[in-house]
Amino acid sequence: MTLFEQEWVSPILEVYKKRRLTENPTVILGLNPLGHAVCRRIYESLDLETVFVFNSSSFSVWNRYPSGVKPPVVPVHGMTSEDLMIVFGDVFVKEYEWVTDMLFYLMKNVNCRFVLAFQGYEGPTCAQTTSEKGTRLAKRMGLSEGAIEFFDGLTAPLISLSKPAGVDTVAVFVETMTGSELIYQVDDVAVTEEEILTALSLLEKGLGVRIM
Repeated sequence: MTLFEQEWVSPILEVYKKRRLTENPTVILGLNPLGHAVCRRIYESLDLETVFVFNSSSFSVWNRYPSGVKPPVVPVHGMTSEDLMIVFGDVFVKEYEWVTDMLFYLMKNVNCRFVLAFQGYEGPTCAQTTSEKGTRLAKRMGLSEGAIEFFDGLTAPLISLSKPAGVDTVAVFVETMTGSELIYQVDDVAVTEEEILTALSLLEKGLGVRIM
């Protein structure tokens, strides 16, 4: 941690910064089960630099470390590769009150193009956006706006806080695919291989990046 300076602290979130960010990245949040799985694949595939470290009492150690892959990321890192940033750690998020602080911190310190989150749900794959820019990105992914009845602990505060935080948000809701290989399960939320591949394919299509 000697390369990082404590930049800002709230009662529920500690933030450490390595350097001033000059990039204009799209931020992908890996803080719920599907988002975690997507960001874990990105972390395994790309050469990433950690520029932020987030820590909170709302994190606990993730006990499902994949075998034979890159070492665990603890606690939560903001990692960049060109125009992409993932906010990701091999931790289990117990509470999401700190998301508010993190969003406002990102708004202040990162010139985000977009902030994306992924959630699995029982319905056709769709998106929820909070701006015209976000709607255009969803269309590039081939997604229409969906009428979502259930938001998890990440997508709910993300969508409600996007406008006051000045962030162009796209929440992508990926149809659950129970017949596919189960990657892991967190409480009653299962994440399958096909859901992960669907999310990564949407990212490549919408952002014009090569991940897989």
